[in-house]
Amino acid sequence: MSTWDAIIIGSGHNGLISAGYLTKAGKRVLVLERRDIVGGACVTESVWEGYRVSVGAYLCSLLLPEIIEDLELRQHGFEVYRRETSGFTPFLDGNHLFFYPDEARMRVALERFCADTPQDVEAYFTFENDVERVATLLDGVMQQNTPPSPAELQAKFDAEGILPLYEEFIVGSVRALLDRRFQNERLKAVLSTDGLIGTYGGVSSPGTAYVLVHHYLGRVLGSRGSWGYVRGGMGQITQGLAEFVQEHGGVIRTGATVERILVEEGRCVGVLLEGGERIEAPVVLSNADPYRTFVTLLGDASPVTNTPGLWRDLVEKGGASAKINLAVSELPQFTCLPPRADRQTVGAEHLGTVHLCPDMEYLERAWEEAKRGYPSTEPMIEVYLQTATDRSLTPEGKHILSLFVQYFPYNLAPGLDLDTERERFADRVIEIVGRYAPNVPASILHRQVLTPRDLEARFGLTGGHIFHGDLLPPHLWNARPGAGFSGAKTPIHGLYLCGSGAHPGGCVYGAPGYNAAQTVLAEAE
Repeated sequence: MSTWDAIIIGSGHNGLISAGYLTKAGKRVLVLERRDIVGGACVTESVWEGYRVSVGAYLCSLLLPEIIEDLELRQHGFEVYRRETSGFTPFLDGNHLFFYPDEARMRVALERFCADTPQDVEAYFTFENDVERVATLLDGVMQQNTPPSPAELQAKFDAEGILPLYEEFIVGSVRALLDRRFQNERLKAVLSTDGLIGTYGGVSSPGTAYVLVHHYLGRVLGSRGSWGYVRGGMGQITQGLAEFVQEHGGVIRTGATVERILVEEGRCVGVLLEGGERIEAPVVLSNADPYRTFVTLLGDASPVTNTPGLWRDLVEKGGASAKINLAVSELPQFTCLPPRADRQTVGAEHLGTVHLCPDMEYLERAWEEAKRGYPSTEPMIEVYLQTATDRSLTPEGKHILSLFVQYFPYNLAPGLDLDTERERFADRVIEIVGRYAPNVPASILHRQVLTPRDLEARFGLTGGHIFHGDLLPPHLWNARPGAGFSGAKTPIHGLYLCGSGAHPGGCVYGAPGYNAAQTVLAEAE
C-alpha cells in the first residue's frame, strides 16, 4: 500500500486548493515544495528589512467564493477589501481619469473626461453590461471537469441569444472590440490593458478580447470584476490554505524538489526527489506548468512526443511581463493634480490601479519592439500602492510601489545581455513614472526587478509566463493545454494538472485546483 493517496507537486495557490479539498475528503495528501516557503507566486516575502512585499501576484478578484467558504479561508486570516478608487490614469497634458466601482461616480468622471466624445459615456455602460453577460455565461463552464470545445461554447452563446458577442469577446482582438465601441483613444488605451496583462501579444492580437473578459470574471467582492487587496499581502491566501491542509491531516514539505514523476506501465506511481528519495502514490497532481510537467519531470516517460503549441510557446516565446517592486519614502505626487502639502497624505489617486499608457499607438509600439526581442522603450506600466491602505506592510512613513510592466521578452534579441537590459529597463520605467510623478525617482530606497527569466528562476515558471501559457486561442477550453487532455486529466492514468496550464487558466483564480480535486474525487468513487 502506498504511503499517500495523493502527492501534489508545488504549493502555489492551486496546488494548495487541490490539497485542501482532498484532505477535507479524508485523503492522505503530501504537498512537495522546492522553495523554503509555501505559496508559489502568491506570496508575501520580506524582501528588505521591515518590508513585506507581494512579490508576485498583487491583487485579488477571481478567487472563487466557494473556495473561500469551503476551505475556511476567513477563519485563517484571509481578508480582501475593496479599493475605493478602482483606477487612476494621469496624462502629461494635465488631464486625468478616475475609475470608480459605482455607476454614479463613474458617470460623472466619464462625462468630464469624454466631453469631446459624449457618446462614449453610455457606450461604457453598455460595454460593462455586455461584459457581464459574457462573464455570466462563462461562469457555467469554468468549473467543468470536461471543458467545452469552441463549437460547444459558441452554441451556448447562440442559445443565450448573444452570439455576436462570441466573435467580439472570445475570438477577436481587444483593439477591434474597443474600436467598435468607443471613440476616445485614451479611454480605449486604459480599457485595453486588461486584454494584455500576462499575454505575449499586443492590442491587435486575436484573442486578447478574451484576456480582457478573463480579468472581469471575479466575484470575490460580491460584484463582477471588482479587484481588491488582501490585507497583509497575497501570502495570506496561501498561508491560510496551508493551515487548512495541515489541520486536516495533510503534510507539506518545503525544500523538497521533485526530480522525476514516476510512471510504470502507463500509470503514475509517485515521484523521485532530488537526492534519490522515492515517494509512492497512485495519484499525482502537478501544480507546475505543462512544459515542466511533461518535458522536464516526465522526460522519456512522457507519452507526448509532438509537443503542443502551448508548451512550445513557453520556451520559444515565453512570457513578456516584468514586476518591479520599489520601497519609497513618500507617496507619488502627480503633476495633473493639485500639489499636496504633505507627501504622506493619501489621496484618491493612490487607492486604485495607476495606469500609465497614453494611447493605443503607444501600446502597439511597445509590443512591436518586444516581439522582435527588445524590451519596450516605453512600456505599459501599472502601479499599485497597497500600503496606502495597509500600513502593516512597511515601516512608518514608507511605502511600496508595485509595478506591473510590459513588455520585457523572455528571449532577448541576439547580442542583448540580460543583466544589462534588466537594469536599463528598470531605469527607463522609473524615468517614465517620474514624468507623471516627479518626486518618485528620488524617493526610491530599494528596488527589486523581476524579468521573465527571474520569474522562471524564482517561481519555477517555464518561460517566466505568469499564466503557464497564453490565454489565447487555440489554447483554451478543451484544448488547454493540448490534445489528449481534458481539464485536469492527462494521457497518463493517475497524473493530473492542477495549475494554470489547465482549464480555465491563470490569475489567482483557484478554478484549476478546484477542478483537479473534484476530478480526482469523482474518479475515486
